Amino acid sequence: MNPNTSKDDEAPASIPQTTPRSIGYGHPEFQFVQSIMEMQKSLGEINSSIQSLSKTIDSTKSKVDDLVNWKNMIFGGAITIGFLLGLAVTMVKLFEHAPVSIPYPTQNILPSTSTLTSPPANPKTR
Repeated sequence: MNPNTSKDDEAPASIPQTTPRSIGYGHPEFQFVQSIMEMQKSLGEINSSIQSLSKTIDSTKSKVDDLVNWKNMIFGGAITIGFLLGLAVTMVKLFEHAPVSIPYPTQNILPSTSTLTSPPANPKTR
């Protein structure tokens, strides 16, 4: 030994080599590891359930959107029919008191048969 070195500076002769204890059924950590493994399994099942619910929600949302569009079209059609009926009633009430007469022409619009001229019988006269 060197007088300049102390006993604390020396390295231990060897680190003991032992195998770790196995976690068996009776070991307290066995219960903990088993519960973690069961939670991982449950987490996978929960994730698959969430994915299927997400798909169901998307399909339901598209069906609801289609129903809303149909409702809006029916509502718009009912408003249009109501407007046209109201306009028709207004027109009937407006012209109910005002006499409407259609003037008939006094002279004959079609030419009479006596005024029609026929083409010459023989266009080539020598």
